[in-house]
Formats: sequence, structure tokens, C-alpha cells
Amino acid sequence: MVINVIRQRYREIALRKVNGATGRQVALLFGKKYLYILGASFVIAIPLVYYIIDDYTKDFAVKAPIGAGIFVTGFILTLLVSLGTLLWQVRKAVRINPALIMKSE
Repeated sequence: MVINVIRQRYREIALRKVNGATGRQVALLFGKKYLYILGASFVIAIPLVYYIIDDYTKDFAVKAPIGAGIFVTGFILTLLVSLGTLLWQVRKAVRINPALIMKSE
């Protein structure tokens, strides 16, 4: 999702760069949006996943406890991968010459 959105917004990134925006400012602009999306997806997913795991394991003889650590670990790993991809794509987009982007569109 990040890759497609950033590629679609190359022109906006180029305009921001021409007007003096730094790579950090562009990354923060995109980062806020994706943090909200990621947070909302986890708020929706955690109860659903808990219910599915609980329902699946209800007939097991030995049942492992479902703790918050599983969900926190999943959130942190997903956050790291998502932000890593975002920063990599923003860095790549910021390095492109704005004149080339404006010329091609």
C-alpha cells in the first residue's frame, strides 16, 4: 500500500521538495497517516483475532494462555516493517530530481 501511494504522489513530493521541504518533513507527512491506519487496523483486528484463537482452541486438552504480549509483539513487528518500507520509499522518492518528475507528467 505504501509503495503504490508514494509512487502516485511523486509529483506532490517533488513540489514539496522544490518549495524547501526536507526528507524528514515528507516522511513525517506520510508517517502520521500510516500510523493512524495501522493503529485503527489493530484496534479492529485484536478482538477479532482473540475471538478466533479462543474459539479454535476451546476443545484443546492443553490450552496456552492468550496474553497481551502476543498482540504487542505483533504490533511492534508490523510497525517496524511498515515504517521501514515507508522510510525506504520516501527516501527513494526524495532523491529523485524534481525536474524529471515534472517533465514526465
